[in-house]
Amino acid sequence: MIDSPNGTEELMDDLSDEILYTELTDEAYEELAVSEGAVVIGLAFWDSSLADEMADESPASDQRVVIDLDLYLDDNTLLELYGASLFAADSQEPLVGVKAIENALVDLADSESELSEVAQTEDGALALVFAAAEQPKLIIAVGAWAVSEWDELPEE
Repeated sequence: MIDSPNGTEELMDDLSDEILYTELTDEAYEELAVSEGAVVIGLAFWDSSLADEMADESPASDQRVVIDLDLYLDDNTLLELYGASLFAADSQEPLVGVKAIENALVDLADSESELSEVAQTEDGALALVFAAAEQPKLIIAVGAWAVSEWDELPEE
């Protein structure tokens, strides 16, 4: 099982205006599980993370492991993911570097991947499993998240 390196316990203080989940409760699971099978149709990501504020120094671009991103699903669900680490489906280690993370996210959107499973890491964090053609592609371990509906896709 994947250990999440996100460390976002203090994140709630920084985002007190948002309704953020940091633990996968039964209620949070149920809210996310209704989107299982939904396809990723858009995304936006930042080459930094709110989790950086808890570190003494932000990592260099080629050493970055944690980012923040928004995923737009075809069931009109917007997943705002904070302190997210990406894992290739066949790897126990997170992707490292903004370029590797960007490539994985572009592939996720281009391959019409679907949210195939809402799961939990060994340390209790949220893990979202994405698959294309019923083959797992990417796992995103998340430190904190919000769920809402989207009105417009982000501009490219």
